[in-house]
Amino acid sequence: MRGSADLNKNNLDFLRLVLASTVFLFHINALTNLPAFAPLGRFTSAPFAVRTFFVISGLLIYRSYTRSSSVSSYFEKRVRRIYPAYFTVIVLAALALSSLSTLPLSQYFGMGFWKYLGANLLFLNFLAPTLPGVFTSNNLSAVNGALWTLKIEAAFYLFVPVMHYLCTRFGTKQTIGLIFVLSCAWKFGFGALASLAASHGGYSLDNTRNIYSQLQVQFPAQLVYFSAGILILLYFDKLKHHFGKILLVTASAYLVDHLFKTDSLDIVWISGIVLLVGFWRYFGNFSKHGDFSYGVYIVHWPILQTLICLGLAAKLTPPIFFLLSVLLVGITSGLMWSLVESRFLTTSSHYRQTTMKSTT
Repeated sequence: MRGSADLNKNNLDFLRLVLASTVFLFHINALTNLPAFAPLGRFTSAPFAVRTFFVISGLLIYRSYTRSSSVSSYFEKRVRRIYPAYFTVIVLAALALSSLSTLPLSQYFGMGFWKYLGANLLFLNFLAPTLPGVFTSNNLSAVNGALWTLKIEAAFYLFVPVMHYLCTRFGTKQTIGLIFVLSCAWKFGFGALASLAASHGGYSLDNTRNIYSQLQVQFPAQLVYFSAGILILLYFDKLKHHFGKILLVTASAYLVDHLFKTDSLDIVWISGIVLLVGFWRYFGNFSKHGDFSYGVYIVHWPILQTLICLGLAAKLTPPIFFLLSVLLVGITSGLMWSLVESRFLTTSSHYRQTTMKSTT
């Protein structure tokens, strides 16, 4: 079964919106902890969505770098795409949530407020995940727990020029292969240590996960998925002719992981999903109205936390709470795109080019 997929005609914007929505649905269950939303926890997976995001990032970000006129041009595009909306969410949350704090404003706008603002604006969310007196009665008090992946994404952006230099210096296969192996060693090594520490009641930074479990999901481990995306890009002209075989390998790897309750082959079937959904059949110009996936991802957590803090998760029926959450996240992400994200894009941006083509 052969294909004639075009790298420029892809469904990755559609796939990213599905993945962002998956994280949103997963967190409805995780944050509310209501039995009615338990199926969302069983049939959606935030780890799967995040790892798939990283594979897509590897493909798109490495391509962006190789197509940029200079390193500074590459960094400018990356900053314009990710930081304005990120900055807006951090600052607006820090200011607006003062109205929900259990502390008086004089205490709210103290050291804790500035620590939150400083740490989060630098992507160091783990240093200050909470605001003074905010969401203290919720199941979790973190203001925006979904943002932990953004520091990894930023690390990818910084690492790409280094990776590209190493590829030109020592060879692409050798460099990507070594990075992949070392990343796997980090991921599975700390995974084994995490299991061992958990069985012996090991030290935990947050009393829910031991330090090895936290290290297992950080930047070096996620390079497995990012480098897989780069490999898809580099070998796309060969892979696009074998979608039938890719489907078979993807399904087989998923079944093995599912049957043995492991994720040791997830890089195989996640990469297969990106290829199959992203390129096998073109769905059309999905991004002509904008890209709302990033907005959904960065705004859904504080919106859910606010609704829970206001007691609406308990007062409203689950269907009404669900619809209200979807409506607010949809409206907010739409506003984020139109008022913030789209205004900072360069004229060469894929989204601006797509919009211009759709209006001519």
